[in-house]
Amino acid sequence: MRRPRDSHVPMPSDTAAAVSARSHDVPVAGLRALARGVALFFGAFSLTNAAVALRTGRTEDLWWVDLGALPGWVTGLLWLSAALLVAYAVRPGMHPWRRIATVIVSAVLAVVALVNVAGFYSAWQAGRIVPAVPVPFSAVVAVGFAFVGAAVWLGGESVQPRRAEALLALTVAVLLVVLFPLAQVRFFGTTDYRREADVAVVFGARVFASGQLTTSLEDRVRTAAGLYADGLVDTLIMSGGVGESGHDEAEVMRDRAIELGVPERAIVLDHQGLDTDRTVANTVPLFEADGSTRVLVVSQFYHLPRIKMAYRAAGQQVCTVPAEESTPIAKTPVLVAREIPAFWLYWARSWARDVVGG
Repeated sequence: MRRPRDSHVPMPSDTAAAVSARSHDVPVAGLRALARGVALFFGAFSLTNAAVALRTGRTEDLWWVDLGALPGWVTGLLWLSAALLVAYAVRPGMHPWRRIATVIVSAVLAVVALVNVAGFYSAWQAGRIVPAVPVPFSAVVAVGFAFVGAAVWLGGESVQPRRAEALLALTVAVLLVVLFPLAQVRFFGTTDYRREADVAVVFGARVFASGQLTTSLEDRVRTAAGLYADGLVDTLIMSGGVGESGHDEAEVMRDRAIELGVPERAIVLDHQGLDTDRTVANTVPLFEADGSTRVLVVSQFYHLPRIKMAYRAAGQQVCTVPAEESTPIAKTPVLVAREIPAFWLYWARSWARDVVGG
């Protein structure tokens, strides 16, 4: 039987070309999935923050991009950019207008992040900060959005989502949920923002049954005593409670600070600072009563992002000072890992509390 003239049997060269095309598409799809995962995480994060900002006037977007020094219309751009990023993550196949708009907002966000990078180096040069990492997190953000913009531009107009690619993009977004708090700990937490202030709050930690300070607490008190000795603050607030050892952490901290040369008259005690929330709740009224507007807080580096977030939720801006490490603490990796869920818990509670007016 003769074969119909319009039928086609693939020749070896055709098969090889098809295999080559598929093998070429695998890394392209992987890079596109990576870009979609980045877009999904930051888009969803920014959309949530923008929605809360409508009610509270405060946004947590500063954890990835600081718009404070930019015109107000740039803040409005976050709504559009977040929506376009989520749309790209969910439906990468798009009309030319949406593709161009997504590329533009990705480029604008990359530029804004670069402005933050410039601000970081300017502050460092001026001595307003002392970073442990010589590259700011905003540089990572800038690279990320440049990558997203390039992926959108090169992706074409008719890219159809595939199940495997979508699953990979979702996996990337979930991975970023884990990595984002770690990045805050590494970049923000280790940066020293010490400067002249009215008061420094020292967060408590466990005291041994013998009354001796643990390494963490010793480092915090030493760092705070150094702030006083350098003339940066006139008052130290020691915040702690009675732990399992039976000792009042605040009193033990005070006694150690006096040994380090801080006069007792310069020390205020908060005996009810049993955790981060209670220290924040107890100290904000003290600031208001004394008219203290410039506040430093001292704790271990991994604790500081959460402290910053808690004070922001209470309407108080603070500058963070990581405790100077005297001896490596073996449990540090465990304590850092604990901050992953703690960061998101404080983020969720802070805006939820504001939304309901509590």
